[in-house]
Amino acid sequence: MRNKFPNSGNSQLFESTNLSMNRIKFYSIISLFLIIVGSGVSYWTSERIGYYTSALMETQDILQRTSELYASILERETNIRGFVITGEDAFLTNYRQSLIDAQMLLDKLKDLTDENPTQQQNLEVLEDLIKQRVTVFEATIAYHQEHGNLEGFLSSGKVNNALSGYRTIKQLVTAINDEENRLFVERNRSLLNNINALPFIVGLISLFSISVGFVTLSSIFHYNKVQKIASKRIKNYQEQLQEHLYLLDDSNKELEQFAYVASHDLQEPLRKITAFSDLLVEQYSDTLEGDGELYLSRITVAANRMRRLITDLLEYSRAGRITSEEEKEIDLQNVIEMVLDDLEIAILEKKAKVEVGTFPKVMGKETEFRQVFQNLISNALKFSDPKKIPEIKINCQEAPREEIKRITQLEPDLSYYKITVEDNGIGFDEEYSEKIFAIFQRLHGKEAFEGTGIGLSISKKIIEKSDGTIQAKSKPGVGSVFTIYLPVISS
Repeated sequence: MRNKFPNSGNSQLFESTNLSMNRIKFYSIISLFLIIVGSGVSYWTSERIGYYTSALMETQDILQRTSELYASILERETNIRGFVITGEDAFLTNYRQSLIDAQMLLDKLKDLTDENPTQQQNLEVLEDLIKQRVTVFEATIAYHQEHGNLEGFLSSGKVNNALSGYRTIKQLVTAINDEENRLFVERNRSLLNNINALPFIVGLISLFSISVGFVTLSSIFHYNKVQKIASKRIKNYQEQLQEHLYLLDDSNKELEQFAYVASHDLQEPLRKITAFSDLLVEQYSDTLEGDGELYLSRITVAANRMRRLITDLLEYSRAGRITSEEEKEIDLQNVIEMVLDDLEIAILEKKAKVEVGTFPKVMGKETEFRQVFQNLISNALKFSDPKKIPEIKINCQEAPREEIKRITQLEPDLSYYKITVEDNGIGFDEEYSEKIFAIFQRLHGKEAFEGTGIGLSISKKIIEKSDGTIQAKSKPGVGSVFTIYLPVISS
């Protein structure tokens, strides 16, 4: 059997495992980041493509409607000429319809170019020119209908103004078309740039993602490899640990046997010392001079105390190690009643008042819990104030969650019972609340109170073995409160 676990390579193995895991996390985060960035950029680019596509379609619509508006203006000019030449009303009907069509087209163009100040200004000027032109047409129609011809109405000045107005309208329509053509070229270029950039962006991000993916897979492979090695070593350690546990158990049994034998062998000469000192006192007390009898008496007291210490030490070593009794549900109510029954004579002698609340069932060994409450209640009786009637209150409730969280020895996620044993005895200073649970610790002299000071140590050992804890609070002359926390049995 090996005497210790091998440590060579352990730290490097764990460092390698941690490094691989950190790499996997790091590369996973990078991959996720690239996917998010790529998705965001792709979405933004596709939105830009959609925007420029919509803008191009809008530009084409404006160019088409501008052409239709110009055609309507030409049609109006043609209908006026036809009416003037022939006098037929059919030309006037077409003229009136062209007015309606032109206004509808003009309103639609204003809606389509509402975000382009230049085109809005051009359309306002065009609308004013059209209104001026219509005013002239209406005057011409009225004069012709009244006189049957235009003699006396037309003049060289009016003809020149009419030609100048038409040319101005034509130039303005051309300017509107030129602006839209410029926008069309600009938007088409932006659309093509975004379309060309999208595959490049997606490809670049995909390349990075694939690279990171390969590195991540490599890290995962390395991590799995290290994990297999670690699992194999952990299995070996578990086997070695089990082997050591068996040896430790054997060693504990040997120590317990040694303690029993040692205590038995030590008690035998102590009994002889006590017996011989008693014989000396009985047979030679008359012949003893000076302090001889006192010395023999002290020898007897010391031997008896030595025997009690050995017995208590053996009992402490066995506390929590009773193998003949299995852990099971224990009714603490019955346990406390049995303890009080055992201490009935001491309670009557002290004329003590004992109040017992309602107690639940807990997991443990009945013998051990009897020992715990035997120690606590007997201490309450032993350390009572001779000037007071002893009052002992034993209660139980479920511990508040906030209280559990403040006690480091308890699991914050579990539920616990809070058991209190309160007395009105002589008490002790709060600074000794931890010291009293140490083995063979006494706060009072052996002349004042009998005992070896091992009872609370045994109680603490049993409670902690049951996954609980025990605390003490006290004030001199007021009394003491011992609080036990035990896990609630899960249903």
